[in-house]
Amino acid sequence: MTKKGKLPGNKVIICLTAIVTIGAFLRFWNIGAESLRLDEAQSIWQATHTLEFIRLYTLKNVHLPLHNTFLHFWITLFGSKETAIRISSAVFGVLILPALYLLSREFLKKKWALFATAVGAISPIWIWYSREIRMYTLLTFVTTLSYYFFLRILRTNKLKYYIFYSMTNLAGIYIHYFFLLVLLTQAVFFLSTWKIKWNSKEILSKKKVFYNFLIIAAILLIFFSPWLYAFIRSHGSGTYAPELDKPSSFNIILSFFEFNFGYQPENVTSVLIAFWPLIILTGFIFLSKRNPINPSIYLTITGTILPVFLTFMVSILYRPVYLTRYLIIITPLYYIFITWVLAESKGISQKVLTIILLGALGASLANQYTSSEIAVKENYREAVNYISENTNPRDIVALAPPYMIYPLQYYYRGPAKITSFPIWDKRKGAIPDFTPKRLAEDTQIIKTGHRRIFLFMAEDLKGGLDAKNYLDSKFTKLEKKQFSKTLWLNVYQSEYEPNEYVYEVKNGDTLSSIAFQFYQDYLLFKVIAEANNIENPNLIRTGFPLAIPEIN
Repeated sequence: MTKKGKLPGNKVIICLTAIVTIGAFLRFWNIGAESLRLDEAQSIWQATHTLEFIRLYTLKNVHLPLHNTFLHFWITLFGSKETAIRISSAVFGVLILPALYLLSREFLKKKWALFATAVGAISPIWIWYSREIRMYTLLTFVTTLSYYFFLRILRTNKLKYYIFYSMTNLAGIYIHYFFLLVLLTQAVFFLSTWKIKWNSKEILSKKKVFYNFLIIAAILLIFFSPWLYAFIRSHGSGTYAPELDKPSSFNIILSFFEFNFGYQPENVTSVLIAFWPLIILTGFIFLSKRNPINPSIYLTITGTILPVFLTFMVSILYRPVYLTRYLIIITPLYYIFITWVLAESKGISQKVLTIILLGALGASLANQYTSSEIAVKENYREAVNYISENTNPRDIVALAPPYMIYPLQYYYRGPAKITSFPIWDKRKGAIPDFTPKRLAEDTQIIKTGHRRIFLFMAEDLKGGLDAKNYLDSKFTKLEKKQFSKTLWLNVYQSEYEPNEYVYEVKNGDTLSSIAFQFYQDYLLFKVIAEANNIENPNLIRTGFPLAIPEIN
């Protein structure tokens, strides 16, 4: 027999298994259907190099080497196809769920710990990064375990938890720099709750626990010091870090929106964000009526607010580092806090809020799967395949900005040369500064010897629209094509041969019929084929521009 309101152990196992199974299905289903995105392709490119290259490259980047080192061995074992590599993220995305249940049990009863796990199972942003080849599911998994072992130490003081805590944090500090905010949150919480007794037996005094944490901190510093030394030595040798804009308060609201609803089209985002002030006001009123609050809940509040606040202030006062995905470290505690709010609600309000939350998560997830208007969906596969099929050796493909080279290299099989605005050799260092003078100089270099310029640009990335507007003002645009919300291809006529005419192939045309149209001789199709570097005269497509040389 169990007390009313309590779940027996076997039911908990069944429910948890069902939740994890649903979460796994949502993460693995059709995982290779979408194109690689820019960041994914960059991760693959790094991971396919040597371990030493990965180390040197990440020293100049904003990330740490553990994930791409893991990815290096994963690719060696399972290959570099989209599905095979994305599974590496999905595996950690599934492992987060039982870890979240364990962490939730430190704050909530079994029933509500299962609910928090269900929130994580259908969380749109967790599912998004479980299907993306990046370090964020691994980072979230390690963060969840770190908080769990931290609380286990406070409550039991057992040696095994100190060992697990040390190992987890050692992995975390080599996954992402923002994991240091997790450790800072724990330190602030520990010191601010110094007088609170976390277990009835009080096996050790708080001072001894504090000294144990200092020993762990020293161990972590020793293991991290080789990287710090190399990082300091590499300072001044160039950087591959992206340039970010300073955030505004709206970025904070947008971050919490995305933690709740994932990535949505702009019109949906605008409507839902309009309700945010009401949600914040309701939250303050709710907290003001829950006094005193269970001390452990303060950890969920601290772990949700402190990393966001510090990242925002550093971005305003020193250097912009604010990105929502970097702050995914707050989501385990944030989802537990949301669940605690529901658990503390009573009667009909609890049922209504639960239905609204689950309905909103489900609808957001469905829209995230199906909508083509989401800016972060980048259809490089279709775009690059189109470029491969429609270019010839007299063309040149120019990328704006240059780091679009990573997905292009993954998919590209065409005959045209690849370059970028500004011209960049990634083997020689960081991307050059984008200036109007350099744009003009590089355009002259790029157009020389090439009949058409295929400008492949992302209008939401720095330099994309600048390159497009400049080429619009200098050349005749032959074609414009959109492949996803922000990815565009613009084709320009850059050079005309002396005494030649450009003819656009029409439906039913052959090289022989075109030759007869201009030369009154079917056999002179070879002249047109040679002028356009066409190896197979039977493979010309409707709409293709052909140079028609003048002959005597």
